[in-house]
Order: sequence, then C-alpha cells, then structure tokens
Amino acid sequence: MKQNVRILRPLGIFFLLTFVIAWGTWFPSFLHPESLRLLSFVGLFAPAISALLVAYYFDKASGVRELFGRYKRFRFGILWYIISILLVPFLFILSYWLDGRLFHTSFKDIVLPTSPFFTFAAFIWLMFINSGEEIGWRGFALPRLQKVFKNPLFATLVLGILWSTWHLPIYFTPGQSSFPLVLFFVFTIGLSFIYTVVFNRTGGSLVSAVLLHASTDVVPRVLNITLFKPTTWFILGLLTWVSAIILTIVDINSSRHILNK
Repeated sequence: MKQNVRILRPLGIFFLLTFVIAWGTWFPSFLHPESLRLLSFVGLFAPAISALLVAYYFDKASGVRELFGRYKRFRFGILWYIISILLVPFLFILSYWLDGRLFHTSFKDIVLPTSPFFTFAAFIWLMFINSGEEIGWRGFALPRLQKVFKNPLFATLVLGILWSTWHLPIYFTPGQSSFPLVLFFVFTIGLSFIYTVVFNRTGGSLVSAVLLHASTDVVPRVLNITLFKPTTWFILGLLTWVSAIILTIVDINSSRHILNK
C-alpha cells in the first residue's frame, strides 16, 4: 500500500502538469495561430517536460538517467521493429481498401505525391517530435501504472483514456482533425494496448514506442486521410482493437510459456 502511494503521488503530479502545460499552451495558440505557433509546439513536449521535472524532483539525476536510459534499449528482435514501423500504416491501408470493398466507398487522389526521401525525412523528424510524448506516456507513466495495477491491461486502459483526453483541444479548432471524436477515442485506446505489448516485449524500450508513434503520424504525409469517411475510421478502430487483442493474447501466452519452462 505504501509503495502504491509513493508511485501514485509522482504519477498524479505528472498527469496534472502534462495537461496544464499542453492545454495552457494550445488554447492560446489556437486563438492566435500566427503569433503563438511556437507556444503550440511547446505543448507537444508537455509529457516529456513533466516526466523529467517529476523524475528529477523525486529521484534526482538517477530518475532522469532512468528515463533517457530507455533509449539505449534497442537490442530487441527484428519482429518488434517490423511491428513498430509497419503495423499501423498497414492498418490504415487495409481500412481504406476494406471500406472500398465493403461500402463501395470511392477514393480519389488518396495517395499524396510525396517522395521516398520526404517520407523518410518526415519519419525521422516525427521520431524527435514524438519523443516529447513518449518519454512521458510510455517512459514514465506506463511502468508506474503497471506497478500500481499489477496488470498491464488495467494500466493501459487508464493511460489510453488519459492519452486520448489529452488530445481534446485539437477538436476545438475547426479543420484540425478529420477523425470523428468518438472513433478517435476508440482508435487511440486500442492503440495504447499495442504500445503496451510492444513496450513490454522490447524490455521497456523507448525506441520501439517512438518508432510506433512516428509510423502512425507519418501516414497523413503519405495518404490524404482527410478523404476518409466515417466508415473508414470505424474500420480502422475495429482493426486496431483486433490487432491489440491478438498481440495481447500472444503476449500472455508467451509469458505463460516462459514461466512454465
């Protein structure tokens, strides 16, 4: 019980700071987009800023080293590199294809005229940007939530709901997202379970988490997702949950197999 209290206090401060910094910078920047664009950029790094501040406050330099040390955990199986980089783009493409087949949805100019070099450069840039989230969400919060709940499923559900809610200011700005809000929550929470499996199976690596996040965010640089219909987003959410369930079952069975050896 005492251990949970010691974990919950830093976690509570982390989540509070993350929301205050992000929302406190996003709302003014949405009202004055031309003059406060840099302020909006700061909000993207709110989870990392909060995690580093809280880690240093409670554990000093060792807490900060522990967070950045997760970037050194890059020696994991090629399968997890493939899943981290290709799974989510594949789900987007499959959703687009299934929507056309099942609902006879017509898409024109869905593939953007981007070069492989631009896609690669965008992916590298997104790895840097998304570190601003993943240092906090997966590097700091997820391991502590798993200690509190003693169960990765409950920990992931809590984190997925908070992660989804954190993005809400985007929906207060017209034209910022074509993703229906409810389906966005369905997709993001399902995606959280994929993150957890990948994160745990790669030894708590931030490299895998950042790759997974970058591969998600690079999709709009390749596909014109503003053309996606509600049915496309629905299929994407469904496929994401199916993938999450399969990965979770495989992870649980693999863990039991190792324990029974």
